[in-house]
Amino acid sequence: MSYHSTLVMLRTAAAVAVGIAIVLSLMTYMGDFRLGASDSAIADVNGSSAIFFLIFFLVLSGMVAILVPIAVPRLVFLLGLFPLLIGWRIASLSALPLIEAFCATAFVVFVLFFLVMVIHELRVPAVAGKPRASLTDVQLAFIRLYIGLDFVPHFTEKLFAGPATRAGDLQAFEALGVPDPLQFVLLAGVIEFAAACGVGLGVLTRLAAILTVCYLMVATMIGHHFSLGFIWASPGGGWEYPVLWSLVILSYVLGGGRWMSLDQVISERVAIPRGLEMLMGDTSPKRQ
Repeated sequence: MSYHSTLVMLRTAAAVAVGIAIVLSLMTYMGDFRLGASDSAIADVNGSSAIFFLIFFLVLSGMVAILVPIAVPRLVFLLGLFPLLIGWRIASLSALPLIEAFCATAFVVFVLFFLVMVIHELRVPAVAGKPRASLTDVQLAFIRLYIGLDFVPHFTEKLFAGPATRAGDLQAFEALGVPDPLQFVLLAGVIEFAAACGVGLGVLTRLAAILTVCYLMVATMIGHHFSLGFIWASPGGGWEYPVLWSLVILSYVLGGGRWMSLDQVISERVAIPRGLEMLMGDTSPKRQ
């Protein structure tokens, strides 16, 4: 099977899995779906905006998987995976296991899609406009994707999973003595959403890395983690984890998102002003 045919098959499989999750979400909204979900879980999700966000992000993921040209596979992967992860997290927080299962299935297919791209890029010779990925490119992309998209569960519970889920964050912010905790929770969610886009998807990656680290340091100070010692597993959590997270993100200031980033996908097709390119980082299609 050719590279192109394999990608088409995988994106079709992802779209089918997401499509089933969409149908189940619509059935949940209409009150016709009970399998695997309790009545209280269905009442909670239908009684808030969570069900609408769940359907919206799953539809967005499915549309990307089907409509984005397969000739730009990195775009299919990045823009299809991101909303899927948000929908999956909402389903998980809303205790909808069957929808979770189909989201997980679609995720596995997207991972296979990524692996096929990696193998192809490592094998094909470098061609103008189509960068040949090196092992270093793949390693850096894998770390950045994970460390950036790790923000998805955080901003989803603050912005898209409904007030019942958000209540936990409100209590945490209130315990820290933050004034107007609801506004701060929403602000934190918006910043984390931007961080996931900037670092995880590679949008203005260099700038996003700097601003994300600033946010993490402020959050660490507000959470009093610097005064609780180093070890993260200690009571209250030390500063070990947020500083580790920050340093990994900060390393992308040096090179930017590169291969598996929207910055590079865009720069290959559009002339980018020099000032904007500096905020992206290195978008050159060729490697030494």
